Amino acid sequence: MTLTQGMADGGGAAALRPDYMHRFRPTVAKPVISEVLRSTLGNAKYEAEGMAELSTSIGEKIVQRLAAEPGLERYKFVANVSIFQNNGQGARMSIGATWDPESDAAVQETFTSESIRCVAVVFAVYVY
Repeated sequence: MTLTQGMADGGGAAALRPDYMHRFRPTVAKPVISEVLRSTLGNAKYEAEGMAELSTSIGEKIVQRLAAEPGLERYKFVANVSIFQNNGQGARMSIGATWDPESDAAVQETFTSESIRCVAVVFAVYVY
């Protein structure tokens, strides 16, 4: 058994790195995040009082959906969802926190409607 083999193949030891087929891929996660944002915020109007609870709910849905994706069982996800009133203002966000560049990753997705702008950032961390 090599160090990259683990419990998934019956080896009994914890995997130190995900194999190529089980690495987190932002291209797979982006459509999942986008669908959660669209389905939750599609017809929503910005109301300052309810946005904190709504952003928490969206973050939880994103984490649940990604955790259910095949091959990502060994990943832990952290979602940061920010909702702004869309008044035509600009906004820039940057992300960067990778503990192990061979296995961890981050992905960002944006939703914009007439009254809402939402940015969801998800960090995927491989559990050794």
